[in-house]
Parts: sequence; C-alpha cells; structure tokens
Amino acid sequence: MKRTLTLFLLTVASCMPHRVATRPEPAASAMAGRKLFRQHCSGCHGAEGTGTRYAPALQSDRVQAMDADALFHFVTNGDLRRGMPAWSRLPDERRWQIVAYLKSLRARPGSSS
Repeated sequence: MKRTLTLFLLTVASCMPHRVATRPEPAASAMAGRKLFRQHCSGCHGAEGTGTRYAPALQSDRVQAMDADALFHFVTNGDLRRGMPAWSRLPDERRWQIVAYLKSLRARPGSSS
C-alpha cells in the first residue's frame, strides 16, 4: 500500500507542469527591456547603464562577460548586501527583457569596472 501510494505520488508530481523561465526573442526583447530598465534600474545605474555613485556601469566588460542565464539569476535574486534589490516579483518575461537590454549594451572605453 505504502509503495503504491509513493509510486502514485511520484507519477502525479512528474506530470505536473514545470515552471521554466523561457527566453523571448532577443531583438524585440531589448527594446522592451530598455523601457523596463529605465523604469526600474536607471535610478541607480543611470539612464544608459553607465553607472552612478550608487551602482556600477552595466556596460563594463565584467557585466558583458556574464552569460544571459547568470544575469537573469542576478536580476531575479539581487545582492542586498551590495544594494541590488531582487526583481523576482517581475514576471520571467520582463526579467528576460531586461537581460536582453543589458546584453545589448556594449562596453565603452574606460568602463572595465
């Protein structure tokens, strides 16, 4: 009986839909991401992501070297010790749009921080 119940529960659990953070199309997402960035992120990182005294430049080599999954994770979870809030309350699609915008930024001379 116990074994049958366990097997049944495992079967039911495997049939349930899994929440997957799917990535939207990068080109269209970057435009939407720019608007979201300006709304949620520019207060600290500057309107173009060039950084301020409160937060680093997002055009830096360090940020641009991160893969999209790592950026998505960072945007989602933040780093409260360093003042970066978690944006997990934004839907996955919106966070991917912000990531697409961040990846569209290119490092400018002198922004290797």
